[in-house]
Amino acid sequence: MFVCPECGAQGEPGHCPADGAQLAPVGEDLLLGTTIGVYRVARLLGIGGMGRVYKGVHPTIGSRVAIKVLSRECSDRRDLVERFFSEAKAVNLIRHESIVNVLDLAMLPDGRPYIIMEYLDGAPLSSLVEAAVAARSPVPLGGLARLAAEVLDALGAAHGKGIVHRDLKPDNIYVTPSRRPKVLDFGIAKLSDNAPGTGTATGSLLGTPHYMAPEQAAGKPVDHRADIYAMGVILFECATGQKPFMADSLFDLLRKHVETPPQPPRQLRPDMPIELEMVIMTALAKAPDQRFASAAAMSLALQHATAQLPADQWSPLTLQNRPSGVPTPSWPSQPPSWAGSRGARESVQPPAQKHPTTVSAGQVTANAKAQKAPSSKKGLVIALLAVVLVGGGVTAAVMAGGGSGDGTGMSPPGSTETVAAADPAPTPAAPAPKPAAPTQAKAPTAGSEKSSPPPAAEKEDEDDSDVGAKMKKQLDATAPVASASGWFERHDVSPPGADMKKLDVDKHIAWAIAEAKKTVPDAALFRIDVENVFPDGHADLTLPGFAYKTGGIDLRFISPSHAKRDPSVPRGVKVERKCALRVDGGPDGFEIRDLSGDCDEVGIPAPKCKLAQVWKKALAKHPDIADAVASIGYRGKKWWFTIYDSGKSLVSETYADDCP
Repeated sequence: MFVCPECGAQGEPGHCPADGAQLAPVGEDLLLGTTIGVYRVARLLGIGGMGRVYKGVHPTIGSRVAIKVLSRECSDRRDLVERFFSEAKAVNLIRHESIVNVLDLAMLPDGRPYIIMEYLDGAPLSSLVEAAVAARSPVPLGGLARLAAEVLDALGAAHGKGIVHRDLKPDNIYVTPSRRPKVLDFGIAKLSDNAPGTGTATGSLLGTPHYMAPEQAAGKPVDHRADIYAMGVILFECATGQKPFMADSLFDLLRKHVETPPQPPRQLRPDMPIELEMVIMTALAKAPDQRFASAAAMSLALQHATAQLPADQWSPLTLQNRPSGVPTPSWPSQPPSWAGSRGARESVQPPAQKHPTTVSAGQVTANAKAQKAPSSKKGLVIALLAVVLVGGGVTAAVMAGGGSGDGTGMSPPGSTETVAAADPAPTPAAPAPKPAAPTQAKAPTAGSEKSSPPPAAEKEDEDDSDVGAKMKKQLDATAPVASASGWFERHDVSPPGADMKKLDVDKHIAWAIAEAKKTVPDAALFRIDVENVFPDGHADLTLPGFAYKTGGIDLRFISPSHAKRDPSVPRGVKVERKCALRVDGGPDGFEIRDLSGDCDEVGIPAPKCKLAQVWKKALAKHPDIADAVASIGYRGKKWWFTIYDSGKSLVSETYADDCP
C-alpha cells in the first residue's frame, strides 16, 4: 500500500492525483494511511522514547495536525499512560499562545493512547543554534532576548497554574515562520494538585541532564525555579554556542550541575553586555532561592539587560526553509516594551557585591541614595527595582550539546534520560530568605568604565568580585565574615609618556607588571587582555571597544601570600581574602584596584612573545587580515587571538607563546 505524505490519501505507486506528491510505501508502519479521529495519517514526523509523532490531515478542509501516539510497550505501563495524558491536562490548564495547543486525546482500537496537537511549521530552537554555530555567526542577542521573553511569558502562565515544565530545552522550543516561539512537550510536567496521574512515579527523575537544575539532578523536590535554571542554560547555549556543562558520563554531568560554577558566558561571547551575563548567571545559581523569584522577574531583568544593544542585534533568529508565502515580520529595532528602559548611558556596571545576594526593594533604594550613582548606573538600579516589584526579589550575581527535535513535542530517542532517584511530591515555592545586609556600590573612578578584550572582557567596580570568580559552591550569604587587613587602597596610575592612539603594548605590559609589584610585592601575573591591537603591536585605545565606547588594556595579578587562608579562622566561616588585583584602564586613565574573589588563581610567567610576533603567527595563516585590529589575551603558554567584524568572529585562534 502507498500513501501520500501531503494529504494521507492511499493509492497505487506514482503521484497523488490531488496534490502531485510522490506516494510513499507504508512499509511496516500500519498507521500510515489510516484515520485517527477525523484525520488521515500522512507521514511519520519523529520517533521518541515513548512513541511516535505523525502528520495528520483533515480529508475535507485540509487542516494539518500532529498526532502523538504512545508506543505499545509504554501503553502497558499505567504510570507512563498517566504521564502521557498529563501533558494534555497541563496544556489545557495553561491555554497560552506560546504553548502548543492540544486539540484532543483518546485511545486507538488496540489500546494505545494518542494526543492530537496543532501542527507547527518552522524549526526547533536547537536547529537554529546549530546552524549559527556551523556558520560561525553568533545568534543576535536582541533577537534571542525577544524570543526568551515570550518563552518566559508562557512559563509564567504555566507556573501560575502550578505547572512546572521540568524538561525545558532548545528541542522543546519551536520557532515558527512568524519568528514566534512555541513551548512543547509538557509530558513530564509536574502539576501541583497531586491528583492521580499528575505526578511522576517514585524512584524516577525525569528531564534532560544538560538542562537539569541542581535540585532536579540531585533528586530533590522541584518547583518553578527549576524552569528558571533551564532558561539560564538555554540563554547560555544560544548566546555562546556551547552548553555551560559538558562531561564524559551522566554522573559527572549531574555532579557539575550540583557543584561546579559555570564559565562566565562573556568569556565565550565578548560582545555580550555584562548586564545580560548577570541575568544568565543569576538564573544559573545553584540555590533556588538565589535565582529569579519568577519568570516575569527574569523577563523584566532580561529586557533591561538588553535595552542598550545596537540595532543589528535585534534581527530575529534566522529560520531555515521558510515556507513560501509566509511574509517576513517587520519588527522595530527592539520590542516596544524594551523602549522605556533605553537611556543615555554609554555603559552600565553591576552593583559591587561579593556573592549572589537577594536584593530587596528597600536595599536597592537605600543603595541608590547612599552611593549617589551617576547616570550610567541608574539604568541597572531601576532594572533591579523593577524586577523586585514584579518578582518579589532578584539575585544580582556578579561572578563572573542535546538532540534534535521534530517540532511536535516528541523528543528523539535518548534525548530524555531517566535517572534513578527519588522524586517526591511537589512542594510550593519556598519563601525568599531574609536578605543579607546590602553591599554599597562604589561610584566609578577614572578608567573604571573601560572594557577588557576577549576572551573574558569584563569590568567591575571597586571591591567587585571578579566576574569570572568561581562561586565556591554558593557560600551562604549570611555566614559570618572575617575581615581582611593589610591590603592596598585603590589608586590611579599613569604610564609615562603613553600615547593612547598608538600605545606600545609590550612596554605597557612591562610597566604594569612593575606597578603591580610596587603595590603588592609578590604580585604574580595570571592574565592579560588588550583590545584594538594592530599588526605592528601597537594598540589604539581611542577606538570603540566591545562593551564600552573606548578600548582598554587589563592585566590581572594574584598574591600567593594573601591567597592563603588564615589557619586561625575556623573552616565554615566565610572569609573575605584580599588576594588579587588588576592594573587596567584606557584613554580616561589607569588604576590599580582590588580584584579579590577567586584566590585559586595561579601565577604565570611573563610572555615570551611580543604582540607583533603574535600578529605574525596570525598573518601566516590569514594573510588577508592585515587591515584589521585584534583583541589579544594571554593566559600563560598560549595567546588568544580574535578579530570581530560586526559582532561576527572572523578569526578566533590560539597560538603558542614560544617566541625566541
